[in-house]
Amino acid sequence: MAAPNESCPLLPPPAKSGITLDAKTVAPVHIGTVGGYVASAVVAVWLSSPAGLSDRFLTAFFTIFGSIDRDRMLASSALLYAFTTYVFTSANSIVGVGLGSAGYHHDVFALVAGLTAAQGPSNALYHQGVTLLALHVFCKAVIFVPAYIKGLGVLRSAAHFIAIGALLGSLYQMTFSAQ
Repeated sequence: MAAPNESCPLLPPPAKSGITLDAKTVAPVHIGTVGGYVASAVVAVWLSSPAGLSDRFLTAFFTIFGSIDRDRMLASSALLYAFTTYVFTSANSIVGVGLGSAGYHHDVFALVAGLTAAQGPSNALYHQGVTLLALHVFCKAVIFVPAYIKGLGVLRSAAHFIAIGALLGSLYQMTFSAQ
């Protein structure tokens, strides 16, 4: 078997995807992206409203359908997020580097989780903050990663927007809500 080289790559190079911008399209795309993230924060806060359908679903999912206490939902979310971010994507990144590309991750979740945990369960914002973090983790770990693997760009983008919106919504509530 021949060693992999330029004439015999392990995998064919990925097809060019995404968008191409020019001077006329940069501003509208930038404004649309910022608007999309702001809108996703509003949607995420709405989805995570206490006792709403998303709150009940995410609580069931992250308490492993009641087998762990709701007070440990933040830790459960963090565990899944850490596994997805640092184990699964790290393995993908190592493979990507071996194939000539690289990956990355962000640590914004850790900041928001720490701020939420510092409020404590007795704080009125804690419950919805935990639900927003659970929504973020669910979107990233259960929707985004499989959509990425399957090449489902629209689903991946939607999951990413809602996940980031959940973090923004949590930070917004911690900053501006009356306690």
